[in-house]
Amino acid sequence: MNFYLPENLDLDSLIRNNPPNFRPFKRDKLRYILHLINAISLLNKDKLYDEYTYVNAKALQKVIQNYKKYLDYLINDLQIIECDGHYIPGEKSLGYKFIDKYLTSLISTEVQDYSLRKCLKVAKNRRESSLKELQFLTKYFDQSKLKIDLEIVNEFLQTELNLKLIYPHLRDLDFKTKKPKNPQTQYNHSKMSAERLSNGQYHLNRDENVYRFHSNLTNMRGMIRNAVTYDGQKLIAVDIKNSQPYLSTLLLTNTFWAIEKNEARINLPQSLSFYKPNLSLSSNNKRVLTISNIEISRKDSYIMIGEIPQLLIDKEFNAYINLVVNGQLYEFLQSNFQLQTGLNFVDRKEVKKAVFQVLFTDNRYIGQVSAKPKRIFKELFPEVYKVFSAIKREDKTLLPRLLQSIESYLMVNIIAKRISMEFPNAPIYTIHDSITTTAEYIDDVERIMSEELTKAIGYAPTLDRQYWDTANMDRYIAELHERARKVA
Repeated sequence: MNFYLPENLDLDSLIRNNPPNFRPFKRDKLRYILHLINAISLLNKDKLYDEYTYVNAKALQKVIQNYKKYLDYLINDLQIIECDGHYIPGEKSLGYKFIDKYLTSLISTEVQDYSLRKCLKVAKNRRESSLKELQFLTKYFDQSKLKIDLEIVNEFLQTELNLKLIYPHLRDLDFKTKKPKNPQTQYNHSKMSAERLSNGQYHLNRDENVYRFHSNLTNMRGMIRNAVTYDGQKLIAVDIKNSQPYLSTLLLTNTFWAIEKNEARINLPQSLSFYKPNLSLSSNNKRVLTISNIEISRKDSYIMIGEIPQLLIDKEFNAYINLVVNGQLYEFLQSNFQLQTGLNFVDRKEVKKAVFQVLFTDNRYIGQVSAKPKRIFKELFPEVYKVFSAIKREDKTLLPRLLQSIESYLMVNIIAKRISMEFPNAPIYTIHDSITTTAEYIDDVERIMSEELTKAIGYAPTLDRQYWDTANMDRYIAELHERARKVA
C-alpha cells in the first residue's frame, strides 16, 4: 500500500521542530491519517469536492487506538489540517481538510511500519473475503491484463491543469455547490486513481446501503478511463440512457408494489436495505421486478406499500413513460426549462443535473428560488411528481436509494451474473448503470442487457455504447484549447 501526501509537506522537519508529547507514537500512523484525508474521496468520487473529508472515528480507531491524540497533534501542534468541529451522532462524522498551504500536488510513498502494513492488509483481506460470491466480477481485476497508460494520462492531466489554472472559465461547475471545481483537486484525484490501478492496488467492495459494487473503475473519472485496456484490447461500455428516469417508470406500476407476505422482512431496523444477493437466481425466475426483491423496514413499508398503490389508481403516466422509453425526456425538459426560465441549458449534462434536482432533493426544496426546474416538472407531470414526493415524504434519500437498489440488483445480480454464466471468458466491469467489455463480446453484452432490462422494467431500454479510446482525451484537450483561444 502507498500513502498519498502533499508534495510540499516536510513531515520529518515538522516533527523534529514539534515533537509529540504522547506515547505510543508512530510516524506512519500520522501519515496514514493524512493519507485518508486525500484517499477517502478516491473511494467515493461523489465526495471529491466536499470542503471537508469526513473520517469515521470507529473505523479509524481499529487502526490507531489513540487516534484522537494524533488528530490533536496534527491540528494544534503541527498545524497541517483543520477540523470542522461538526459532529452528529449516527449521521455525520467530523470533517478534516488540509490548510491552504498543502493543497498541492500529491506524491506517493510506501507504508514502512510493519505492524501498520499488517493491520491494513488484514482489513483488505476481510473486505475481499466478503466478495467471494462476486468472483465473476472481481476476477477480471488482474494486474497482468488490466492496464492504464500512465504516460498518456500524466500528459493529459498536466495539460488540463495548466489550461484550467490559466483560464478559470474552463473549470467545471460542481453540481452541489454551484461553484467551479478546484482543478488541483481534480488533478490529484485522477493521478492517484490512475497510479493505483497501474500498481494493482485494487479497492473492491459492495456497500451495505444499496449494494452497489464499487471498484477502481467506478471511482475513476470517466475521461481517464479512456486510457484503460484489457489484455491489450480497447474497452467498450454499454450504458442505459436516462437510467434513473428509466428505472423510475417501474415505480409507476402496480406490479412493482406487490409484495409477498413475510413479516420477518418488515421487522428489519434499516430504513432500506438490499436483500442478500441471490446470485444463483436464473434469469427466467422473474418476468418483472417487484419490491419483493428489496427489504424494507416497518416504517418504510407503511409509507410505500400502503400509500403508493393508492396513488396509482386511475392515474395517467403515459406522457412521462413514453418520453423516457423513447429517450426523449431530457430533450423535452430542456425545451420547457429554457422556455419557462429563459436560461440556456447548454448541454445534456445541465438538463441531467436539473432532473436529479427533481428526483433527489427534499420535497420542501420546491419553494427555493433555484428550484424552478422542480416546479416546472411538477406542472408538466403532476401525477408522477405526487408518487415521487410520497416516496420521499419521510426521508428524502429513500427515492434515490430505491432507484440505486433496483439498478444494483439488475446490473450485478441479474445481468452481469448471466453474462458470466453464458460467456465465462468475457471480461466484464460494472460501472453502476453500465457494463464494459471488449469488442469480441460487446454485441452479446448489449443483447443480454436489453433482454433482462425489458423483462424487469416492462419496457425496452435505450442503450448507448461508449468507446474507451485515448482519442477522446485528445479531442477534449483540443476543445479546451479552442475555448481558451476564443476568450483570449
